[in-house]
Parts: sequence; structure tokens; C-alpha cells
Amino acid sequence: MSHADHLRKGENVTVWKSLLAGSFSGLIARFGTAPMDTIKIRLQIMPMKNGQKFGIIDVVRDMFRQEGLKGFWKGNIPGSIMYIVYGGVQFSSYSLFNNLLSPIGWSPQLHSLIVGALAGSTSSFASYPFDVLRTRFVADRNSELSSITSTIKHIWSEKGAQGFFKGSTSSMVAITLSTSIMFSVYESIKIYCDQTRSDNPPFWNSALDNSASSIGGVASKLVTFPLDTIRRRMVIGHSQNVNGPSKQANMYESYNKLGLIRIGAVIIKQEGIYALYKGVTMALFKSVPSTTISLYSYELFIKSIAG
Repeated sequence: MSHADHLRKGENVTVWKSLLAGSFSGLIARFGTAPMDTIKIRLQIMPMKNGQKFGIIDVVRDMFRQEGLKGFWKGNIPGSIMYIVYGGVQFSSYSLFNNLLSPIGWSPQLHSLIVGALAGSTSSFASYPFDVLRTRFVADRNSELSSITSTIKHIWSEKGAQGFFKGSTSSMVAITLSTSIMFSVYESIKIYCDQTRSDNPPFWNSALDNSASSIGGVASKLVTFPLDTIRRRMVIGHSQNVNGPSKQANMYESYNKLGLIRIGAVIIKQEGIYALYKGVTMALFKSVPSTTISLYSYELFIKSIAG
């Protein structure tokens, strides 16, 4: 007997239920992962000089020495808001597009990929200003935490409204790919388990079924991580008021007025291709439980509403 899956093609989940469940799942997924997120972002935006590599231990030691324990929760408020908005819009738009596109005769896997891509781009755009705020907070090495209002004023004075969407194109590309991969891998595994439940050993089928969200999270993160790194460098490169995580100010200035592809080329030329994957280990540590918790809590909340 197959398990209930409210993300499956043909499942008619109302948008308001998905909005509530998605917001709830986003907040739960954020809980406890904030320090890992901070370390991951700091690794991504820290330039490498002369091939020098900074690992997780180096960043943790440096942050604790200069910023104290509270530094690991920098940007937690805009980060939490971002997760709530992103989760709510992601799942509600997924339900909306799922209902609208179900009559089309696509295979369930292709349907999940396209619907996931649409949901990813929608949620990325809606939550992006909070991601910019979070990145700016994390990049600041001052021990005193900046206020949200002062950071908003700085961004507005520098670039106006467009400052809150700097790098949004690359973000939407990355998250569209990430979400489509995550949902399509997740649904493909779920469908495979349902179709082969009587053929495979129960232990194997159960283990694969329960690992679907984790596998989807890992696959999506590995494919899109370089784009995420470039985007964060772009956000810092266009800022004039951030005391960056490196004294190499000229490294950030070299990104000014450059686009996504050119910033990527500069990073590879100056630091090597490895720099595009800095922080990927921490990202996977965070992404796997975050994706698992997000999908599980979404299903749990939807079932509680329906029940």
C-alpha cells in the first residue's frame, strides 16, 4: 500500500493549506540550522589568496575569536523570515501549478520537474530581499550586530529598490534548478518505491523511500552550489558598507559591475575552481536535514489539517 504523498501529480491540495504548511515547514527547517548556514555563507564569500584554503574549523575559530558566540546567529531574523516566506510560497505555488498543469499529459517525473522549477523561481523572487539582508549580516565581521533597519537604509541609499534584488537572476536560476531537481528526484524515488513495493525486499524499499528527501537535497545542492557562491560574492561586491570577512577589499571590488558569468570567471582565475565549492560540505550537512525536515513537516501539517 502506498504512502500518502501530497506533492504527487493529481493531488488537489488547496493553495491556502500549502501556504500554511509550507510556512510552518520552512520555520521548522530553519530551527537549529542557523549556525551551519552562517558558517557556510562565510566560507563562500571568503576569498582565497595564493591558494590558501580556509576550512570549517578555521572559520569557526575566527568567528568565535572576533565575534563571539552570537556571531553564529547573525542574520537569524531575516533568515527566519526568508525561510517562512520561501517555504510558504514554494509549497503553495507548487500546489497551484500542480493543480493547473495536472490535465497536461506529462509523465509524473517531468511534471514534478516543471512544477518544481516554477515553484522554485516564484519562491526565490518573493524571499530574495531577506536573503540579501541575511548575507549582508553574515558578511559583517564587526562583533556588534547591525540592526535590520540600518541595514535596509544602507542598501536603499546605495542602490535603491534594485539593491534588494542584486543577484536575484542567478538566484532564481540556481533555485529553479535546485527545486526542480529536488522535487523530481524526490518524486521519482517515491514513484519507483510504489511501483516496485512487491518486487523489492521490504527493508530496501523502506530505506529508499525514507531517504528520498535526503537524496533529492544532496543532488540539487551539488548541481547548483557554484551559482549560489557566485551570487553571494555578487551581493558583497556591490556593497559599500560591509566590513567583509576578508581584508582583501580589492577582491570584492573586482566583482563590482560584473555579471554572473564574469564573476565566476574571476573567481576561477584568481582562486581556482575549488573556490566555487567552498562551504559545500557544510551546505550538505545543513541541506540534508533541512530538506528532510521541510518535506516531512509539510506532509505532517497537511495530514493534520486534512484529518
